[in-house]
Amino acid sequence: MTLPVNLTDLTRRHCLALIGAATVSGCGPRGSIAILDPAEVVQENIQRAIVATSRAPVPAPEFFSGKNAFSTQFARFDVAVPPDRPFGTIRYPRGHPDPRRDFVVTRARRLAGPLAFVQEVNAAAASTPHSRVGAMFIHGFNNNFAEALMRHVQLRHDLAAPGVGVLFSWPTAAKLLAYAVDREHALFSRDSLVETMQLMRRTRLSGYNLIAHSMGAFVAMEGLRTLALMGDYASLRKIDAVVLISADLEVDLFRRQAEPVLAAGVPIYLLVSSKDKALRWSATLRGATRRVGSTYTREELGGLDVGIIDLSAVNPGEITGHLKVGSSPELIALVRRMRQRQATLFGREAGLLDAGATVLQGAAGLVLAPLSP
Repeated sequence: MTLPVNLTDLTRRHCLALIGAATVSGCGPRGSIAILDPAEVVQENIQRAIVATSRAPVPAPEFFSGKNAFSTQFARFDVAVPPDRPFGTIRYPRGHPDPRRDFVVTRARRLAGPLAFVQEVNAAAASTPHSRVGAMFIHGFNNNFAEALMRHVQLRHDLAAPGVGVLFSWPTAAKLLAYAVDREHALFSRDSLVETMQLMRRTRLSGYNLIAHSMGAFVAMEGLRTLALMGDYASLRKIDAVVLISADLEVDLFRRQAEPVLAAGVPIYLLVSSKDKALRWSATLRGATRRVGSTYTREELGGLDVGIIDLSAVNPGEITGHLKVGSSPELIALVRRMRQRQATLFGREAGLLDAGATVLQGAAGLVLAPLSP
């Protein structure tokens, strides 16, 4: 008996596999956590990551699974960034970890609850240069916890991010064909993110940037809209800026989410690209629906007052172009140069990218140019 073949289903499966591949570091085995004694690593390369997550806890070295947790979990990790690696890359241990080449954990500790999370952020602020600022990162689709943690650490290290780093991790299934499941887990995680942003309000930080990638932008905007509709303007005022990288969001949904957030005075910036293959596949999966990460003008967004930074001209450093700010050595170098000049990139005050910008290839490397009207 010959079974009928549904070509539409095959196309969708192909798209899902490609989208999933876009968010995995490289094409090899999945990310994993190895724990080494601190004496075995270069201490100046240690990054502290404070974690809030809606993932269910499991024993080390996995720590958190792809299942939902009905109460927000908290932890703190110290991660050693290997000195022998190019910017924009992550290498996971295979066999015995090599601290000169692999990302490894030197310390891991679960935090007892919300108060312990606030205390950990305050302790990090007291011991960190630029201690009054911070950033919270929300990862995208198809990341297991190890991949989410190491991506957060790699971005902070390579981009020379100041202040305190917090990772909000939501329970992706970490399977190529689980896009729809991950979308449901993203919705489930909204309340945990709201709780975490309310806890950030209680810290001694003067403010922080909320940075989200891909489907993580959906989680971020759902949480922010919830705060705005609750009238929790104190928590929103703690956020200096929202930065959405390659946002995997439908345009009309984003407009509905963004309007109350912008009205509350929170600036939103979009890092976009016309060469983002993952977003093309995501749009095809939905019947050619536009995605926010591939829009280039405010008019396409119904006139929303958002900052748009066009990265289309940037060589991504990998095949999909879905996380150029983390994978392009040239773009990383540009950001580090701006950091050295102590430029404020995003924020409620005058930031370098407030009016939007295009990143272009110049004779001496990448340069910023005003965004064309």
